[in-house]
Amino acid sequence: MLRTLALPFLATALLVSATNAQNFDLGQRGGGLPGTATWSLSGPVGSPYILLFHVIEQSTPIPTLGITLAIPPDFVDTSLAIPGFTGTLNGAGLASVTIPLPSDLEFAVKVFSLQAVGQDSSTFFTSNLVRMTMQPVGTFAEPLNQPLVPVIGGGVVAEAGGELLLVGGSGPIATRYKSRLEEWETAGASFGIGLFSQTTVLGDGRVLFTGGLDLSTGQPSAAAAIYDPATQVTTTLAMAQARAGHGASLMGNGRVLITGGSAAFSLTNPLGLFTSILNTTEVFNPTTNTFAAGPLMLEARAFHTSTSTTNGQVLIAGGISLIPIINLPTVSATAYRFNPTTNSFGLPAAFSGSRFMHTAVPLTNNNRVLLVGGATLDLSVFLTTGQLQDIIIATRTDCQVYTPSLFGFGTFATVAGMQEGRAGAAAAPLPNGGALIAGGFQLALDIPNGVFAFNPTNSADRFFANNTIAPTGNMAAARSFPFAINLPDGTVMVTGGGPLSAEIYQPN
Repeated sequence: MLRTLALPFLATALLVSATNAQNFDLGQRGGGLPGTATWSLSGPVGSPYILLFHVIEQSTPIPTLGITLAIPPDFVDTSLAIPGFTGTLNGAGLASVTIPLPSDLEFAVKVFSLQAVGQDSSTFFTSNLVRMTMQPVGTFAEPLNQPLVPVIGGGVVAEAGGELLLVGGSGPIATRYKSRLEEWETAGASFGIGLFSQTTVLGDGRVLFTGGLDLSTGQPSAAAAIYDPATQVTTTLAMAQARAGHGASLMGNGRVLITGGSAAFSLTNPLGLFTSILNTTEVFNPTTNTFAAGPLMLEARAFHTSTSTTNGQVLIAGGISLIPIINLPTVSATAYRFNPTTNSFGLPAAFSGSRFMHTAVPLTNNNRVLLVGGATLDLSVFLTTGQLQDIIIATRTDCQVYTPSLFGFGTFATVAGMQEGRAGAAAAPLPNGGALIAGGFQLALDIPNGVFAFNPTNSADRFFANNTIAPTGNMAAARSFPFAINLPDGTVMVTGGGPLSAEIYQPN
């Protein structure tokens, strides 16, 4: 039993009428071996607290305090001995404690459950329960629970309490990941998206779905929809143009820029990728739920990247394209920055190595953007001979780092060093300007059948802010077009891409 004599701030042992109201909110970060673990607590100003922990969970009533714990209070004495595990919330109602974690692999994948107990006047209360899984730095591990349904892309809406709502990527089912408990649950009806569609989380928490391949016809669609997580209501809309493999990015003014894509193509025909590539754009206004025509791009493009930068602009880069005037198929090695203030694209910036089906991620320093790998096609000989074997396909092993300049040009720097070529990889920003790069595929051409072959990989690399890349731990499963999610505790979840499972990467 929790001993009040051991807790100076729990001065009374009288039975009180308190319930387990969640007056304390307990969060966490870290858990890497070696590294640190940090727990943060918020609640009533000046409230005393004690942070309890255990490796098992068991409902434990404490009648003298009128509370029920989710863990046994067996290690009260240990909590009293750890600096910061007892104390008083400051004038803002906050407290935090950080402890070092050893490199001892005996702790690897060990789960600790924690809960705080506090007092307000004569009333005692508990926090929510949190679970922390210790994990070696630079490795992937399975979460305590796996998704209930397959997750294939879609969008992520951050909710209170470290919860994440995933929509669009599991068909018409929304799912919720409770990151503090490493648990999944279904979360009502959503909106099912097609292949090569786009999902954009709006500033007000609603989610915009645009285009992709229609599930019945296999052709690009003009369909769009708005999903409101608060009401679980989906409102169907329509763009002016059918699009698949297009871009969609939230701008600083709250609107969404939709760029390019293909109006028709066949995945079984390599040259079908270049059919009906668009140079048109549309702008979605979330206030009126309407689409309006945007400025034309100088180059038609599809399977490019569209990245919201930290200054509210959008970087459009790479993709399959058509050489202007002569309309010959090519792969782009240019990028343009769209400025919503002027409603225009800036001057082009060139990078080394044309690419499409690459990944782009905004970095946390200096408005930079990282372009990861991608595939490229050399059609120069094929256009003369018409023979499929003369199409030269490569999957890039380099990255490009974009740094904006004052007048809109921007510059790219080549960063080599990925373990293998990868297109369609997962990428997630890490603190201090770094990024995780995981999975993806090598693109090849199945000449006898005249179709593309996608060979998935389970390897992962880590990009550092000094423009270097180093290998990091492998995933358990190979994944094509996986989906990366930054979790509130500083880890990264990678899911989708074929396997039904999810994996957690521990960066620090």
